[in-house]
Amino acid sequence: MQISDFKIGESYVNRDIVEAFKCGNMGGMRRSKQTNTLVLIAKYGNCYRNNQWNEQTQILNFMGMGKIGDQSLEYAQNKTLAEAGKNGVKVHLFETFKTGVYQYSGEVELAAKPFTDFQLGADGEMRRVIMFPLRQVK
Repeated sequence: MQISDFKIGESYVNRDIVEAFKCGNMGGMRRSKQTNTLVLIAKYGNCYRNNQWNEQTQILNFMGMGKIGDQSLEYAQNKTLAEAGKNGVKVHLFETFKTGVYQYSGEVELAAKPFTDFQLGADGEMRRVIMFPLRQVK
């Protein structure tokens, strides 16, 4: 399977994503230098409850990388995503509503500058998180 084979709205398994994008098999932000892509996995619930679509604007506020402590725009894939409009990295979004099933939502881009929010971390402590407003690339 190749990246161009993915169809918006269709479901895939993790192995399909890893093989096509040449990325890691875990995490919500998976960078591949080999394919110059960043795969985002939007989960809903638990510590990802802030991943939310705004139906009116068609923008997804996607929470950055890091489950404990304050997040930073300078950290790992948060920086890659924040600079995606300038660094040439193509960003692809998958959403998961059921364990092991990933629905392809297409290529996305930043719709606005990232902003900060506050929420509980995986350790139950309040922390600062980075939210990335994303929209589908037309």
